[in-house]
Amino acid sequence: MAFGPALARLRRSRGLSQEALADAAGLSQRHVSFLETGRAQPGQRSLAALIAALALRGWEQRALVDALAPHPPSGAQTPDAPDPALVSLLAERLSPWPAYAFRPDGTLLAANRALGRLLDLAAPGEDLWAATAPADGPNIYDLVFHPAGLGRWLANPDEVIPETLRRLRIEAAQDRMLAPVLRRIERYPAVQALTARAQLAAPPVLIERYRLGAETLSVISVISHLASPGEYELDGLRLETFLPADAGSEQLLAELAG
Repeated sequence: MAFGPALARLRRSRGLSQEALADAAGLSQRHVSFLETGRAQPGQRSLAALIAALALRGWEQRALVDALAPHPPSGAQTPDAPDPALVSLLAERLSPWPAYAFRPDGTLLAANRALGRLLDLAAPGEDLWAATAPADGPNIYDLVFHPAGLGRWLANPDEVIPETLRRLRIEAAQDRMLAPVLRRIERYPAVQALTARAQLAAPPVLIERYRLGAETLSVISVISHLASPGEYELDGLRLETFLPADAGSEQLLAELAG
């Protein structure tokens, strides 16, 4: 959707007239009209004023800013990334369960200590994040699909790999920035092999099972994000937590967490 129609839709969703929005944003009604009809494009200050006047949530900010592509306003700045300390704190608060924070494209932002200990248990002396990372840094999808990744320990890959791929494809259909990630993932042998064997339908609750030496770890992946962040970048923050699916797995994770 172009910027003008996107702005008009957001204005109407707030029950505002062009005049009321102009007053709240400190702009002229004529300028708001020109923006909505495409006769003008917003500068950095007017865009920020419109976002504030409409009290846009994070996803609405993203939709409005993305509508400017491929011609963003002159002088526009890329929003700051989330504070790394805050992201690390959020991931650590999910202890004792393994967890990490990531962007929608799978870029790793932070992993808690419980996950680090779990990866060390699976692959002593290896850095799985580094071994599976693409050129732009560690990625959760590469951690799953890369030949050197978690697939080596999966006991039920015919369930987990198709479901993880399905999730990525849904995200990619909604966000064009994920297209390169999807193309890279689809070249991995584990994904290409899906067409060569029967795929099992995922159960209502997917349990991931990993063979770790004599132990079998069964976990349920839960993905969440902030309910009402209000910030452009925090709206794209994802948190994935691995909850134990049985008593043995709960004991193993608790022991790893110390």
